[in-house]
Amino acid sequence: MNNPQKRSMLTGYASLPFGEISQCVAGDIGVLGVPIEVDSGPRMGASLAPDALRKMAGQLEVDLPAAGRDLGNLDPSGDWSGVLKHLVTQMVAGDIVPVVFGGASNVASGVLQALPDLPVVAAMPLAWGDVAARKEETIWVGLNGGQPADVWDQINQRSMAWRTARQLDEGNTGFSSMPKRAILWVDISVIDLGHAAGAVGLNPGGMKPETLVSVIEAMTCSWQAIVITGLAPARDTRGMSELAAIETLNAALRHG
Repeated sequence: MNNPQKRSMLTGYASLPFGEISQCVAGDIGVLGVPIEVDSGPRMGASLAPDALRKMAGQLEVDLPAAGRDLGNLDPSGDWSGVLKHLVTQMVAGDIVPVVFGGASNVASGVLQALPDLPVVAAMPLAWGDVAARKEETIWVGLNGGQPADVWDQINQRSMAWRTARQLDEGNTGFSSMPKRAILWVDISVIDLGHAAGAVGLNPGGMKPETLVSVIEAMTCSWQAIVITGLAPARDTRGMSELAAIETLNAALRHG
């Protein structure tokens, strides 16, 4: 049981029916919102992201290239991280792809901890140390600006694949090799602030949203889980940040 919060919508993300994991079949996706707020800082509002993405997908009448169920939102009180890890493990064991909407970026940590033996494709401007330290290597998409020295040392010592936002926007999108199976983590802060005013972390010189979509669409991984974080929708009155998240997810599902 995913212990969902009260559902205020009649249908779930992109018209998926609300339901339970037990109602999914192999090959389905299970959409799960984790409305966790950022710890501090001026750009609060990440807890609103799961329902904002549902609302935007409904307004756009998004044609989702996958079947499945919307599992609702986790209750953010109590041991939400432990519940998240349990649900992700349960879904993957049943060949169901978890699609997790944060919330703050630490929502992704619960997903990664549930699947410790899988590589990660991480679209984010600043590399995370706990991701770089995983047993399997990480592919970094859209790095921008100065990186933490200790993390950068790990990336270089292990010869991890990476591309900066500028390289990708200029067409240098090829990665020499891709894992067959991986976790996709997209933090909306990877997108340039001019296109994603609703990102928790503003990123001047970040990726263009169309570049992000094309890069993810070209990847041949079988996504075992997809996580989208770093979205504070109330900060973007045009809704462009939600649109970028939705289009990136569709790109991943079309070819993952």
